[in-house]
Amino acid sequence: MSRKLSIVFLLLLSAIIYLGTATKPALLDDADAAHALVSREMLQRGDWVVMYENGIRYLEKAPLHFWMVAVSYKLFGQGAFQTRLPLDLSIIGLVLMVCVFGRHFFGEREGFYAGLVIATSVGMFLFTRVMIPEAIFALEMTACFYLFLSAWTKTGSISPRLGYWGASACMALAVLTLGLVGILFPLGILFFFVLFTRGWNRWREARLFSSALIFLIIAVPWHLLAEHRSPGFFWSYFINEHFKRALGTRYPPDYEATPLLLWWALHLLWFFPWSFFVGYALREFPSLRTWGRNMEPAQQARLLLFIWAGLILVFFSFTSGSRMEYYSFGAWPAIAILLGLGLARAETSHAKWLTRLQAALAVTGLLAAACLATLVRLSMQVHTRDVASLIQYHSEDTYRLSMAHILDLTPQTFAIFHGPAIMAAIVFLFGFGIAWILRRKQKSLASTLTIALAMMIFYFAANWAFQRFSPRMSSRQLAAAISPYLRPHDQIVQYGDFNYGSSIAYYTFRHDLIWNGCTGTNLEFGSKYPDVPLTFIDDQQFTALWNGPNRIFLFVPEELRKQALSRLQPNSTYLLAESGGKYIFVNGPVRANLPLLATLLSQHKFDANGAVE
Repeated sequence: MSRKLSIVFLLLLSAIIYLGTATKPALLDDADAAHALVSREMLQRGDWVVMYENGIRYLEKAPLHFWMVAVSYKLFGQGAFQTRLPLDLSIIGLVLMVCVFGRHFFGEREGFYAGLVIATSVGMFLFTRVMIPEAIFALEMTACFYLFLSAWTKTGSISPRLGYWGASACMALAVLTLGLVGILFPLGILFFFVLFTRGWNRWREARLFSSALIFLIIAVPWHLLAEHRSPGFFWSYFINEHFKRALGTRYPPDYEATPLLLWWALHLLWFFPWSFFVGYALREFPSLRTWGRNMEPAQQARLLLFIWAGLILVFFSFTSGSRMEYYSFGAWPAIAILLGLGLARAETSHAKWLTRLQAALAVTGLLAAACLATLVRLSMQVHTRDVASLIQYHSEDTYRLSMAHILDLTPQTFAIFHGPAIMAAIVFLFGFGIAWILRRKQKSLASTLTIALAMMIFYFAANWAFQRFSPRMSSRQLAAAISPYLRPHDQIVQYGDFNYGSSIAYYTFRHDLIWNGCTGTNLEFGSKYPDVPLTFIDDQQFTALWNGPNRIFLFVPEELRKQALSRLQPNSTYLLAESGGKYIFVNGPVRANLPLLATLLSQHKFDANGAVE
């Protein structure tokens, strides 16, 4: 495959996967829609320094991702596609960037395979479905190390000076994307790289003064302006959100630490199916005897990649206070390049285990297909398509892990997944099987491309399943139920943490009141500023609103249903809509035949899971 064709293939493959699945499902509750609201309010206020969420100062996150989404909204309008566009473009850029990195230091096929790994690994797809900035950060890290290493080894097409300056600028952008790790990780990785290559006497070449100046000019102004406009920002952002989160003492504790062994094991899933070839990647570790000033550029690149991945993985192994599943995303480009390098070299050397590993992947595909077929068969007798009645609910604390909603699934849940499950089973059975046959026939490139194309099709099946499950994770259907009856003076109230129903505010374009949802939530710190609009209400204020002249639409999540119903007036509360274990109550009959809460309770119409029968 020619150089131009390989780039075009990677560009089309990643664009089809990420842009092709960007319009659906709707934005999810919690961080997805909540972060999208921050970008919307940037445009509405014209304020690009202090961020707001539902009218409240939001002082937790770095701004670059929010700026990018706000620009997307300005240029293309507002919606799910426009919200996901910056992340999707970033992952496409990351695919091309790791290809350039691998090709520059190792070879054409090595770079191409590194791009395939990024484009088609499970974790890359999974953690770009929500508005979190990790993919942007990974792109900045990759560009930073590529520019630095090109300058350090004097192998790039640009001058070393521009390489070091560019690396410094990328580091500053990383700080504006993900905070202090944007400088701690690159500096730590480069420190150990220089130490192990014994290149400390070359420090003058790095243009430290001018590089530091570039970093400060880009990274510092926003932080100073944010503190000036919101006194106390430094404590909230640096101390509480960075240091106390790492130590597990952040307030409020909105997270859990994924158990360490599970966290490490999950990386095999995040890099599926390429993780089957991880042994070849580990073999690329440079021999200790070669470390030093005389290392070839390719050997230096190998060493840097291992330090890059190793430092981040070790760092989060020790920060047990907060360790979400995707926190190591910044290391994934290095792992992808090593996987691409290892697989390419194994093909070139006709490694004897390569066909066996391909067979193991084919067997895994067969078992996955059999499992999916069994789940489809077991759920054939389930006739309901209401996701709320097919899932298993858990305690509120369970959902502090990003992948916790997987625990909601039961065999009966697959009644809504028949189409996606059959499609995925076919992909796993035939895609991986054909790849094994091609590998046996020594058609290495064709085999590897077959894996990538099979995963491309699988992601459309996964996105189809995501759409079927989205009523559990998004409240757009409830927003659509409210909108026809919503008058200018009516009010939407959310019970509990705003994140439970943040997509309600996004899709209704309304500022929501929050009932008993200030203390212990991410908006509590911002609620203490004197210019906060009426947002947080207590029981007494809610009762006055409920009995007032305007319509009040109340959103209640299943996790807080019993608590909320104990505070409502059964004889003046009507159930307007229910979707995915979430409810909309209203203080008057906005249409005929709306069930009264008192009647529902007397007839025991709420089942064991809480869904209306």
